[in-house]
This record gives sequence, C-alpha cells and structure tokens, in this order.
Amino acid sequence: LVADVGGELLRSGLPGFREVVVAVPRRSGKTALILAWELHRALMWGRPQSIAYTAQTGQDARKKLVEDQYDKLLLHTPLRSAIRQVKRAAADTAMLFKNGSRIDVLATSAEAGHGKTLDLGVIDEAFADEDFRREQALRPTMATRADAQILVLSTAGTDKSVFLNQKVEAGRAAVTRGLTEGLAYFEWSAPEGVDVHDPGEWWGWMPALGRTITPAVVQ
Repeated sequence: LVADVGGELLRSGLPGFREVVVAVPRRSGKTALILAWELHRALMWGRPQSIAYTAQTGQDARKKLVEDQYDKLLLHTPLRSAIRQVKRAAADTAMLFKNGSRIDVLATSAEAGHGKTLDLGVIDEAFADEDFRREQALRPTMATRADAQILVLSTAGTDKSVFLNQKVEAGRAAVTRGLTEGLAYFEWSAPEGVDVHDPGEWWGWMPALGRTITPAVVQ
C-alpha cells in the first residue's frame, strides 16, 4: 500500500486490500492461485506466517490442502524443499515450513479459530456456505495483525449460497463505485443476456479457455 504524503510516496508495507474475493467458473486454476497466494505469504513475507485454509467441510479442506495443493502441485516443484513436514491426520492437518510458517486446516464451525492468531485466512468453495460462520471464525483471529488478509474464492452458487451471494453483491457494488481500498473483487461470469451457447462469447468469462480447457470440451 502506497500513500502520497506531501508529494512523497511512503510505503506502509501493508497489503493494498484487507479482503480479496475471486469468483470464477469451475476448473479455472483456483487451486493453483490459492497455493501461490499461500506460498507467497509463507515464504516471502519477512516473518513466519500463520495461515488457515478452509473449504466446504473439514474433510474437503484436508483433501484439497494435502492431495491437491501439496501432492499434485507443490511436491513437483523446487519449493518442496521449503517444507519441513506435512501432517495428514484428520484432527491435525497442516503444512509446516522450515522458516516457521504454517498452513493449518480449520473446521467450518464458528468456534474453529478460537485461540489462534492468523495472518491469512482462506475461504475456499464459498458457494457451500448458507451462513457466515467461516468468516465469523476467521476475522477475529486477524484483529491484531495489521497486514492480515482474508481470501474468499468460489465458483458460482445457488439461492442458498447466502455468504457468497453477499460477497458478490458487495464486490460488484465496490467496483461500480470505483473503490480502491478495503475490498478487491474479481469475477469471471457470463453477462446477463449473453448467448451462453455461442462459442465466440466464452472467451469473455472463461479464463482457462485455450489454456487448460479446450472449446471442444466446453461444447
């Protein structure tokens, strides 16, 4: 975050946004984005970081962190050497780094974060939340961290996706108003009235198209 004070740019060392929301179609690289964000925090922040990863259920979160993020992605990169230990137990799932940083899996209950101090909280698959308990569990853990962030990511939900729908509404409003602080909102989706069966329109809201997904598969 950069502030202009009397014509002089002062760097605060804080993230530009406290909250980041990303809404994308399925199979658009969300897992890789989450892992990159977590690794940047864990390895390049200047001090050990405490990171919490959550998904729609505790079991889903354990599978995504250990199997998808570590086994399928991180294990096959030079960055695997930065890992000291990967805990796989149901009651204790975590990725521990040699520099003291760690990524823990948290349950989806409102009490899950009690007693913890977090630097980054990840709410993955937000479409599954019919209430605000995951956010209510994470936000208080960051109160004493000026540089903490909460990262919310999801594919589209339904009318029951109370939490995600509120984030989408707030995010679109922030973009419309031109806000440049507090909340950063990114969305890839088909505009109202667009013919979703027209292949020429897909490129506007499918970031993975032509990269990891072919038009033929979408068709």
